[in-house]
Amino acid sequence: MEGYVLVDNGRLTEKEARLNKEQCADFLARMIRKYVPEILAELKEKDAKESGE
Repeated sequence: MEGYVLVDNGRLTEKEARLNKEQCADFLARMIRKYVPEILAELKEKDAKESGE
């Protein structure tokens, strides 16, 4: 019976890639929930100033 040698070729396994994608999606969702209300408020304020001029 021969042993197996694992070679690191710099590529992720499908499981690792899927986990990375899930973590990235979670991060993006958190950033959207955190910053979109602020950005929308700033845009509405800017539009109000521009339409008021």
